[in-house]
Amino acid sequence: MKKILITGGTGFAASHLIEELYHRGQRNIHITAYRDDGSFVKQFIEPNNIHTIDLTDYQATQNLIKEIRPEEIYHLASLASVGDSFEKRQFILEKNTSLQLNLLEAIKNFAKDSKMLHVSTALMYEASNQAINEQAPLGPDNPYALSKLIQDMMTYTFVKSEKLNIVRVRPFNHIGERQALGFVVADLACSVAKIEKGLQDSLYVGNLDSIRDFSDVKDIVNAYILLMEKGQAGQVYNVGSGQGHSIKEILDLLIAISTKTINVKTDQDKIRPVDLPYLVCDNKKIRSLGWQKQHQLKETLTRILNYWRKTV
Repeated sequence: MKKILITGGTGFAASHLIEELYHRGQRNIHITAYRDDGSFVKQFIEPNNIHTIDLTDYQATQNLIKEIRPEEIYHLASLASVGDSFEKRQFILEKNTSLQLNLLEAIKNFAKDSKMLHVSTALMYEASNQAINEQAPLGPDNPYALSKLIQDMMTYTFVKSEKLNIVRVRPFNHIGERQALGFVVADLACSVAKIEKGLQDSLYVGNLDSIRDFSDVKDIVNAYILLMEKGQAGQVYNVGSGQGHSIKEILDLLIAISTKTINVKTDQDKIRPVDLPYLVCDNKKIRSLGWQKQHQLKETLTRILNYWRKTV
């Protein structure tokens, strides 16, 4: 059984990745945690394998990799708020750059034979009116996406100069239960659940015209596991459903699933300074490895709404 390290292991996508790896029989899983105590993932991981650490601490990161010496590393840790990144530009850029460099240096020193999957974001691509493949021009339009582009390029240089076995993945929007508020589908579903319970009168929205490629997080983490098995060092793979849906379509589906009449109002504070109008994945490359989506959008949204019905 391989020794696996998942950075950012208490986060949204990581929690689903851990759950899936556990169901596939993996028991030697280590995770890093920054602030969250990992209440959900504790059912799958031994207490001693949950490492509370700030990856921007160089020596602590060196010590961690030296101690664990993982064979596989899923690197999901980063500060990940697009909206907040405009106000926290310097903080986001410094932290995400620092933790990336520290981890790469530690792998070079103590786990050079390991394989790492670096999880980036499709937000680093330039705006386009067609599905985006891995050769599309890069052009991040927000500080978070810029920080992920820096991480991505830094990773590539370590593959070339240090011969590290690292695969890069750029996922498009992914949704599911346990996603934090601040992400559009979580915000919409939470508001619908509150209205159903009489805790809120109206649902407030920003721009509903943006078109995004929404994938079930369970499909996304299956792609991560596949890339750990079949992805090639130095290569980058886009992951997404290949289908675009406007935010209004998502809202309409949630309203259709709801048991109450939903009153929708526009909130100017929810409109971002910059917002790509269209972001859809060309997924031919990941599909060539055998990946395909398993979950339909309405099924996923129903599961998310049921989660928030239990949570609010």
